[in-house]
Amino acid sequence: MIAVIDFGMGNLHSCLKAVARYSKDFSLINQPEQMLKAKAVILPGDGAFDAAMRNLHALGFIGPLRDFVSSGGYLFGICIGFQILFEDSDEDLSGKGDLIPGLGFIPGNIRRFRGKPYTVPHMGWNQILISRKNKILKNIARNEYMYFIHSYRATEVPADAVVANCDYYEEKFPVVIEKDNLFGTQFHPEKSDYEGLKILENFINLVQ
Repeated sequence: MIAVIDFGMGNLHSCLKAVARYSKDFSLINQPEQMLKAKAVILPGDGAFDAAMRNLHALGFIGPLRDFVSSGGYLFGICIGFQILFEDSDEDLSGKGDLIPGLGFIPGNIRRFRGKPYTVPHMGWNQILISRKNKILKNIARNEYMYFIHSYRATEVPADAVVANCDYYEEKFPVVIEKDNLFGTQFHPEKSDYEGLKILENFINLVQ
């Protein structure tokens, strides 16, 4: 079973609709015990890192997610679900300027685009630059366009976890990660037409 976690960050309808194209064995869950029968978990969502982590803590998902991943369960993070896979973020809603701890599954930090010439958020279609062969981007063209909407990006990520980057002005940053049983995309594959949906299909075929 593929579990799609509802942790209050939205983007559920389009994600569930996309998953339903390729699998009948999936469920929307909002309680950690519902993960027990899952072989794979998808963390979708839009919004702020701080709110995402607060919601996961409140729902009791932090420990179970760590147990799930350490036991070999497959995890796919989308947009904010991608960002919380890393160590921390400076997206602090309290205004105190504190770094917000993430799940810490992948080394790296989430930091805001700052200074000229950046337009924030980075929104719309942009190319992904695939750096090596991998499972999740099978049969995806190297310079394919995907749909982005975000103001923060991953930094200081080890090269062995990065399978695709994106150029925004003159900065290159990771937008697809794949390491062991962990996968994630900064962009929205479910909103990126046929090629984006192919990424979800690749993941589902891998875990079923």
